[in-house]
Order: sequence, then structure tokens, then C-alpha cells
Amino acid sequence: MTQEDWYVCQIGAREHYSIARALHQRAALTALVTDAWTPPGSLVGRVSGRLGQRHHEGLSEAKVFSCSTRAIAHAITDRLTGRTGWQSIIARNEWFSKWAAQEIMRNERRRASTKPVVFAYSYAARDIFRELKPAGFRTILGQIDPGPVEARLVAELYAGQGQAEMLDPIPDRYWDVWHEEVDLADTIVVNSNWSAKGLLAEGVAADKIKVMPLALGGDVPMRGPRKRGKGTKTSPLKFLFLGQVTLRKGVHLVLEAARLLPDAPIQIDIVGDVQIAVPDWVKQDPRIRFHGRVTREDVWNHYQDADLFLFPTYSDGFGLTQLEALAAGVPVICSDRCGDVVSHDVNGHVLEELSGACLATVIQNLVVNSDQLLKWQSNCKRDPRFEIAALAETLLMS
Repeated sequence: MTQEDWYVCQIGAREHYSIARALHQRAALTALVTDAWTPPGSLVGRVSGRLGQRHHEGLSEAKVFSCSTRAIAHAITDRLTGRTGWQSIIARNEWFSKWAAQEIMRNERRRASTKPVVFAYSYAARDIFRELKPAGFRTILGQIDPGPVEARLVAELYAGQGQAEMLDPIPDRYWDVWHEEVDLADTIVVNSNWSAKGLLAEGVAADKIKVMPLALGGDVPMRGPRKRGKGTKTSPLKFLFLGQVTLRKGVHLVLEAARLLPDAPIQIDIVGDVQIAVPDWVKQDPRIRFHGRVTREDVWNHYQDADLFLFPTYSDGFGLTQLEALAAGVPVICSDRCGDVVSHDVNGHVLEELSGACLATVIQNLVVNSDQLLKWQSNCKRDPRFEIAALAETLLMS
């Protein structure tokens, strides 16, 4: 079989560039095409702290096409024009998609690949596929979420919680672009069976969909299982919620569980940007602590300090934090609306229903049953199914 030449297009450092890294390790990556790339010592990295994280040592020898100055210009335009939210996201996706297509075509005119492939993530792939598919490229769409099904589910959730005003409605234009991407894609890669169900419900052809779990790349600080007894007032069980603090991620279920267990010896650390209306009673509960956004180093410190990780998401394309937690030795309590990572009652618990009461029952059982927690902790480890090598193998067979 002739080696294919892969281009990977992505905005930001999604999944720590795992797709590009996997292909690069197999000598199949022609180029990573991204909005900003800031190797150590670069001027852009020194000027912008946010863009300074756009690099990975695993791709230091790879060819990278980037437009860092245009990424900065886009951000400046947003500030000057007051463009925010979905308006800004759509504009960014469109200019990146057009620019990426031009860069790839320019490079291909010099190379003349015999089997070119382009992988691009959803919502910023349309113009890439429009340009490259007629030129003989195989087109692979990396679908980051369950699509419109998730959007409707989240809208219903916010309305039911009386927080509809906290949700910025997604414009029709966003979905129009997505539907065209789906039509232009030869293959659609999703990261979980939950996402596959969402696309099937939207009418996407089953033979286009391929499930490919995410990979946990890089070094993960490890620790052995804690030797803990039952949670006590002086030594409470420590639960970690990390990520976007939103209803979609199920943070309200975590808070409701704490309300139902007013005397439980627990501590709940919530790490990430808060995007909900926090009730007054939560602010007055000393067991619940909000930390806001933290550095990557501090993220690992929180994992190291936690006894259990909470991931009661209403919908996620996968949920990479599950892999991080387990690799750091922390059992996970999750929903079934994400990647199939947790083995029920082996290294965590998959919730039977999404409710504060159900989560509270699981927490209460762990408070009084230290053996259960120790059992789960002893089974936490990295899983070869979710490593870069497995990702590369699946990609090259897609």
C-alpha cells in the first residue's frame, strides 16, 4: 500500500496536537497547518502569553505552516469592532479555512503528492474541503462533538434550569457550514459512540462515521493509590471538578449532590472558568471551593491532591480529562454521554442517571466505604487503547 501524505489542519492546540503527532511518529505527516505556532524563543510567544502555549516538542522536527500574525490581527479586529461570541468564532473559522486551503495547494504544487489526505476539524473545514476535494484529496473531518443534537440538548438543559440567558444561541450559519462539511467529507472521525449516535440522529450516513478515541500524550505525573480511611471532618474526601464550569459539564449536579449531603466530610474543588450563576448557598458552603482557571502545572497539582474526579457531563465528544485523571491515579465518576473510558466499578463509576440525587448516593457510599475507593484507585492507570501509537494505527486505517 502506497504511503499517503497527510495534512492536519487545526485551530489552537486541540488535544495537544495528538493527530499531527501520531502521524508524524509514523512518518506520514506532510505538514501541520495551524493558526499560531510559537516555538521557544519566538517573538509572538514572548508578546502573547496565550499564544505562547502553541507548540509541542513532539513536532519540533515536523513541517508546520502557521499564520501567527494573522491570529493576532484577528484578535485585535475583534476588540476594535466589538465582535464577540459566535460572530467572532465563525469569522475566525472562515479566514483560517480559506488560508489553510491556499497554503496546502501552494505546497502541493511543489510536491505533487500521489495520495494526498487532509484532516480538518469540524466547523473550520468547509473551505479546505471545497478547495482540496476537487484537487484529488481524500477529506477526513474530525468531528469534535455530537453536533446539532448536543446543541439542542444543551439549550433544553439551560431552559429547564432557568439559565437560558447564560447561553449564547448558535446561529444557523454555523450549522449551514457544518452540513456542507459533512457532505464534502469522505470520512467523519468521531471520538465516542455518544458522538456517533448524535450524528446518526442528524441523518449522517453510518458508513461515513468512524469511532476513534482520543489519545493521552506526553508525560503524566503519577502517584500511587492513597492509603485513606473513611472521610472525616479533619480529613475529608477530596473531589475534583475540572474544566468549563457549565451546566453542560454537569456542575449543577455536583452542587446539588453537596446540598443533599450537608454533613458529609467532603471537599469539592472546582477548577475552571465559571460560566453559571452560582447560588448564594454554594458561596456559603466552605466545602466547595472555586479556583478559576489555572496553569497546566497547577492542573496536575489538583489531580495529585484529589481522591476522585467528577465528570457528570450532559454531552461531550470524549472528555480527555477522564484519561488524565486515571493516568494520575484518580478514579472517575462520570456519565455515559462521553468517551467510553471508565470501567464501571473497576476504576470508577458510570452514573445510572444524571441527577444530583444519584451522584449524592455514590458519594455517600464512598464516604462510608473506604475499601471501594481503594479498589478503584488501585486500578487506575494509563490504557494502551488511548495512546498515541493506537491513534496512529487507527488513523492510517481510516
